[in-house]
Amino acid sequence: MSELIERGGVPEGYTVEVFDGSVVMTPRTPERDWIVSDVRDAVKASGIARERVFGDVLITFPGENDAAPDLTIVDVGAERRKNSYSCLDVLAVVEGSSEPEDEKDYVRNVQKYGRFGIDFYPVADPFKAMVTVMSEPYGSGYGRTAEIPYGQPVSFTLVTGERIEIDTATFRRRALGQG
Repeated sequence: MSELIERGGVPEGYTVEVFDGSVVMTPRTPERDWIVSDVRDAVKASGIARERVFGDVLITFPGENDAAPDLTIVDVGAERRKNSYSCLDVLAVVEGSSEPEDEKDYVRNVQKYGRFGIDFYPVADPFKAMVTVMSEPYGSGYGRTAEIPYGQPVSFTLVTGERIEIDTATFRRRALGQG
């Protein structure tokens, strides 16, 4: 996966990840892009340095498939390894769903991110008009889940003490079957 990314082998307009030995290409959507942009703005407004916030950057998971989340927040002093970071330095990952009930966002990532101790995992879902915030990671997922409707603020405090508040009022909805 890292070689594919480094060689620029990802087609324009797609996110590519490897799951269970298969390459999965997901088209980016305008709603997902807008969500990521709004969340990035909220993270920056909280005072977190831009060098600690990025999207579609490879995160390595020892012994498992790597991932390139929509938005990643890493710890202070996280060490860059070429064009990637270790999951051990990740404090939070935010995903915007491109498909309804996306198994990658709601099952596989929940298990992986929880297993590797990523403290916060919000999923913004334009089909449900809901942000699902998962916290309290453990071996196979998260101990706490909160569903917050679009229009309500989403907030959480990182282990560094930095508090992030995301205004979801501008998050766009997407009807099922809308192309």
